[in-house]
Amino acid sequence: MMSRLILMLVSLSLLSAGGAFAGSITGASDVARGQKLAQRLCANCHLVDSSQTKAMADVPSFREIANKQDQTAGAIMAQIIIPKHPMPVIPISKGELKDLAAYILSLRDPASE
Repeated sequence: MMSRLILMLVSLSLLSAGGAFAGSITGASDVARGQKLAQRLCANCHLVDSSQTKAMADVPSFREIANKQDQTAGAIMAQIIIPKHPMPVIPISKGELKDLAAYILSLRDPASE
């Protein structure tokens, strides 16, 4: 449990530092690329867009994730990097991670902003 907490804190500090990665997380996010990644990597469990009709029970939709109070791209990225059970670890590059988080946040209801 303690090692998982330490790993999470290190990952969060790397996300916030940006430059601590081999390349920094800069530049504009590609929401369309994030949607394609979501459809390929996440749609087996999550509802990732309005065209999807099936997902696993008790797994939040991307719209629900986006509409969580005070939701941020950093928080979404941290959940992907260090997932809670039963979510699997997903091999994803830092650019893909940024695009996926941007796509999820693009689903936020205007009233939640």
